[in-house]
Amino acid sequence: MKVTAIFFLSALALLSLSGNAKADVPGTKAVCNSNVNGCTRIYNPICGTDGQTYSNECELCMENKKREVPVLIKKHGPC
Repeated sequence: MKVTAIFFLSALALLSLSGNAKADVPGTKAVCNSNVNGCTRIYNPICGTDGQTYSNECELCMENKKREVPVLIKKHGPC
């Protein structure tokens, strides 16, 4: 009985820790529509790899149109 409990607790600990293991991916590319010349005012913040918070993914795309090196999405949510 004790061996089963120890095994179960060990397996539970490993499973809970495995969710935190992420590869260091520099960012993901924003999905952009090249035909759009403006963005909605819907606030859905995106944190760019440049450290700036963009109001939404469209705003990030508009910024990327101005740059030679595109900004990637570091995470969803403010920086």
